[in-house]
Amino acid sequence: MLERSSCPGPSRRLGNQGSLLPGSRTPCKERCLPPWLLGSSPSQDRLVWRGPVTLGFFPLVSWTGQFRVIGPGHPIRALVGDEAELPCRIYPGKNATGMEVGWYRPPFSRVVHLYRNGKDQDAEQAPEYRGRTELLRDTMGEGKVTLRIRNVRFSDEGGFTCFFRDHSYQEEAAMELRVEDPFYWINPSVLVLIAVLPVVLLQTAVGLLYLCLQHRLRGTGRRVGCRGPVPETRNTGPLGACWPDGQF
Repeated sequence: MLERSSCPGPSRRLGNQGSLLPGSRTPCKERCLPPWLLGSSPSQDRLVWRGPVTLGFFPLVSWTGQFRVIGPGHPIRALVGDEAELPCRIYPGKNATGMEVGWYRPPFSRVVHLYRNGKDQDAEQAPEYRGRTELLRDTMGEGKVTLRIRNVRFSDEGGFTCFFRDHSYQEEAAMELRVEDPFYWINPSVLVLIAVLPVVLLQTAVGLLYLCLQHRLRGTGRRVGCRGPVPETRNTGPLGACWPDGQF
């Protein structure tokens, strides 16, 4: 409440000639309010706040029990069939073992992994993630956790949301997983060449082996001659048969 007030006391206000006027009261800037609130003119009445005095200090916001959730600042990449790790942490760091921590996927909030009451809630997982996830809790006392997904599939690609819940307070962070094929960098024509090349090499090897055997047979073969009662017909027997030299 604001009102005009003067300081009571035995002092008397000086008149024009410097005399004291009986019964008068003068504003007491020394005792009512400090000089920096009164100004420089001592002859005017001041507005004095009659009530609780509010000091000019702004209260600091208490962050007790509150935090922010921070995810990776870039997409996480993984190959089909490999493992993917999705890190998540709270800031400022604090012990999160007593919190509820989980990952879910939009748009229908499918539960990828859920940790509550100090243990994993496998029964609440989406069917496609049962048996494929693991919560790494080695640094959970510092507010840091990592979700490991095994046997990554193409269907795992997309957005994930990590959340921490402490009683009724919850914060979350979004992240992205990109799944790649191990041979994504190979041109389709190169794949065809890779498939055909072994067949060509096998045929070439078989042809070279055949030629090598023919060459060896020609180099080690015996000279063939013919003997019979008809000397004028060489290389033939009596009935036109031939025998190797030295057989008869």
